[in-house]
Amino acid sequence: MNFLQLCQRTAVECGVASGTAIKVALPSVVGATGSLGRVVGWVADAFSDIAQDHDDWTWLRSSNILGAGVSVQTIAGQTSYPLGTGPGTVDVLPDNFGKWDRETFRCQTTAIGFRDEMFLDDLPYDAWRNGYMLGAMRSVQTRPVVVAVGPDQSLNLGPPPNGNYTVTADFFMLAPVLALDADIPLGLPTNYHMLCVYRAMMKYAGYESAPEVYARGSEENAGMYAQLMAVRAPKMSFGGPLA
Repeated sequence: MNFLQLCQRTAVECGVASGTAIKVALPSVVGATGSLGRVVGWVADAFSDIAQDHDDWTWLRSSNILGAGVSVQTIAGQTSYPLGTGPGTVDVLPDNFGKWDRETFRCQTTAIGFRDEMFLDDLPYDAWRNGYMLGAMRSVQTRPVVVAVGPDQSLNLGPPPNGNYTVTADFFMLAPVLALDADIPLGLPTNYHMLCVYRAMMKYAGYESAPEVYARGSEENAGMYAQLMAVRAPKMSFGGPLA
């Protein structure tokens, strides 16, 4: 469902408008006011809440192997590649970026291609700064072997590249705010779109003191969210040794 359809369905489920008249009562999310305007806001917030429950939902991952992710063409002597578009950047707008998948950094000599591909070690930023950006090390240029994510989410290579390499990686997208009629909840599988409705019902119920609506929304949300967690949740991992 698109944003308008989600809002119309929520309005019906909350009793704000009847099913037969909803398309007349809410023909567009743009300019909606009063109780319907609040429904529009609650649905938008509901999707944002779901997306922010985990910053590494599998449905928000942009993978290079699948034709997305990032593919950075290095410039000789340039160490840092910030978010943004154009040469010398990672070609991803900050508004679309969530975080890096730090296990996916790879590097290859551009002229050779995949046969030359190797993993880049993910180094803490301070370790990269103190190891590769200290004294004479700043001027050493060769094939990068490590990458560090900077405080601004830039990719910082060490040593600085001495020529043309291709650095690839996956990242997790930042789900955009729903705003226009045709907007679709980015990445969220279609069969889970009703989660936006159920969570919006709970927000409506809190505002209107409607416990029966809250109970229905909460029950439906719990069952469907458990299904989403089972099939699309971030992978579990074990921490390293304590000593």
